[in-house]
Amino acid sequence: MREEIADVDREIVGLVAKRLHLAAQVGVEKNLLQKPVRDEEAEDLVHTRFLSECAARDIRATFAEGLAGLLIDESVRRQDAVRAPASRHQRSLVVGGAGQMGRWLCRYFRSRGFEVVVNDPAGPVEGFPFEPDLRRAVHEADVVAVSVPMSVSADVLRAIAEMKPKALVFDIASLKAPVEEPLRSMGRAGLRVASVHPMFGPNLWPLSSGNITFSDCGNAVAVLEAKELFRPSGASFVDVSLDHHDEFMSFLLGLSHLCLLTFARCVAHSPFDLAGLKRPAGTTFSRLSIAAAGLLADPPALLRDIQALNPHTPAIHRRIRDVLEDWRKATSAADGSEFLRLTEEARAYFAGGTPL
Repeated sequence: MREEIADVDREIVGLVAKRLHLAAQVGVEKNLLQKPVRDEEAEDLVHTRFLSECAARDIRATFAEGLAGLLIDESVRRQDAVRAPASRHQRSLVVGGAGQMGRWLCRYFRSRGFEVVVNDPAGPVEGFPFEPDLRRAVHEADVVAVSVPMSVSADVLRAIAEMKPKALVFDIASLKAPVEEPLRSMGRAGLRVASVHPMFGPNLWPLSSGNITFSDCGNAVAVLEAKELFRPSGASFVDVSLDHHDEFMSFLLGLSHLCLLTFARCVAHSPFDLAGLKRPAGTTFSRLSIAAAGLLADPPALLRDIQALNPHTPAIHRRIRDVLEDWRKATSAADGSEFLRLTEEARAYFAGGTPL
C-alpha cells in the first residue's frame, strides 16, 4: 500500500509541475499584454473550483482552501519571475492560426520573441495581429508556418510559392503525400522551404517529451533553420525523407488510430453497457477507453484524412488482417506454444526497441 501511495505522490507532483508550467505560460501572456500578475477574479474561481471538486469527493473544505492557496501562491511566484522574451525583431506568420495547432504555433513563436501575425479564413485569433491579405502577410514575414487542413495544404503552399517569398516556409502536415509536389517544386525553385511534423497535439507537456520530424524538400539549409526554430522546445528531432515519411506514419499514426477506432466501434456495438467500466484505473480496458476517448475528441475530418490521404493505408489494412489471422490460429491451436511464441516475439520487440 505504501508503494501505491508513493506512485500517487509522484503523479500529484507531476500534475503540480504541469500546472505551474501552464501558470508560467499565462505569466508570459500577462507580461506581453502588460496585465498585473494578481487577478482576484481568477483566484476566486480557483478557490471555488477546488471547494466544489473536493466536496464531491468528501474532502474537507479547509483542505481544499489550503491546497488552492498553496497552488495560487506558487503560481503567482512563478508568474512574477517571468520576463517577456527578448524581441528577435522577426515576424512569424501562421497561416491557419485559428486552428488548434495553429494557436499552439502562435503561442510558441511569441514565447520565443517573434512578432506573430495570423492569416486564416476563419478570422482573427484573440491576442494576435491579423492580416487578411495573404500576399502582404507573406512578404512581410521572416518565417511562414502553414498549419491548415491537409485537404487544402497543397493549394495554400502553391499560392505562397507564386509569391516567391524570401521567408523560411514550412508546413506541419501529418502526411506529406498531399503536399509533396508543391514542397519539392518550391525546393527546386530555390525557396527556403522545409517540411515539419510535430508528432504531438497542442496540449503536450513537457514539450521535451515530444518528437518533431524534419524532411528535406531540396534545401538542406532550410531544414537546419527550421530545426533552430524548435530547438528551444527540447523535443527530439527525427530526420525523415519525404519518400518514407508517410510509410513511417502509417504505423505510427494510421495503425494506432485504426486499433483504437476498431476497439471503440467493437465496444459501442457490444451487447453490454461497458461505458461505466472505463473509469477503474489500472485495467487494460480502462487504458484503452481513455486512449480511444482522447482520439475521438479529435475532429473526425482529421481522423479520416490520416487514413484516406496516406497511400500506405491499404498495406496497413492487409497487415492487420494477416496478424488477426495469426492470433486466430494461435488461439485455436491444440496447445499454447504458438500463442506463447507470438507473445514473446512482440515482447522482445518492445523490450529491445528504442521508443520514439
